[in-house]
Amino acid sequence: MRVLRPLIVTDATASDPRLFEECLEGASAASADPEKARLAVHRIEARANMGDTRAIARRLFTEGRDGIVAFGGRDAIDSCKYAARDFARVRPELRRRLEDGPSIPLIVVPNTPADGAGLRPAVRIGDFNGHFQSCRDEAFVPSALICDSRSYSDLDITDAICAEFDVVVHCIETLARSRLSPPAKSMAIDGLRRAWRLLKRRAAGANPSTSGEAVFSAAVNGALAEDGGLGAIHALALAIEEDQSAPHPHGYFHAAVFKPVMAFNAPAMDRIMPDIEDAMECSGGAAGIVATVSELAAKLGLPVALDELGLDRAARARIACAVSGDVANTTNPRRVRKADYKAILCGSE
Repeated sequence: MRVLRPLIVTDATASDPRLFEECLEGASAASADPEKARLAVHRIEARANMGDTRAIARRLFTEGRDGIVAFGGRDAIDSCKYAARDFARVRPELRRRLEDGPSIPLIVVPNTPADGAGLRPAVRIGDFNGHFQSCRDEAFVPSALICDSRSYSDLDITDAICAEFDVVVHCIETLARSRLSPPAKSMAIDGLRRAWRLLKRRAAGANPSTSGEAVFSAAVNGALAEDGGLGAIHALALAIEEDQSAPHPHGYFHAAVFKPVMAFNAPAMDRIMPDIEDAMECSGGAAGIVATVSELAAKLGLPVALDELGLDRAARARIACAVSGDVANTTNPRRVRKADYKAILCGSE
């Protein structure tokens, strides 16, 4: 992979100027003519959306850029994934050049392990009407991933806890899939064990100095194991975040939706329950896993029930409608339909 004139894309979560400057210096040093290259930066000011992906793709073409560096959180990373895949659509004459080969190289430098540290073959993109959709494509896998544990050490404690919960859920939902190769299963179990032990230490009041390395390793394991997709916990949490325009980090609502979704999925998860119990050092099947997750989440200050989120009937109906179109519904252990989501969301009323 040879990238000499990259477009560096960042977002509001890239708050550490030291690491960002290092990223710029590294990109400049890699250029054959740093002065001529004049590194370009594109900032994402809002949630990942089609407008930004098209703007990125246009800049790649008009400025002659030969690669993208996504530095920051999910908004920068997802925008770059989508733009890298669809770069050829900006100008029809480029399609022939790219259709038989790889798209423009994408290097991801995540500041959080949430959402698979940017390694997942999926994105969450808003359309021009403000509606978000999940898209899955192997073409979304980046050319390279650079995880710097220093970026994690600078995260707010709540952001870190939510990211670790996100890794736990990703690994559980990956394990719950009906078809999973033995290597993928081993990676998901290892990722779950690492992330869960880290959360337990946080709940006990510790702040491990190696937490960044551990959780990035867990996130990458989960993403590599995810050969098909995630499930209803991830999809429902995203839909709640977007409906409520919540300021909370991704992962904040996971524990609140965990219990009703696990109750729905439990009949299809018997084969994998022993592995999840072993990784989380608990027992009691689905009920025992839910109780363990809820107890730990409560200690860490996260909501553990839907009733704690303040969702009225209208909000629950909107969320059920929105999440019913998520691609994760087909990779959940049980097929989830709109009526199922309504039952999950309204079961506590």
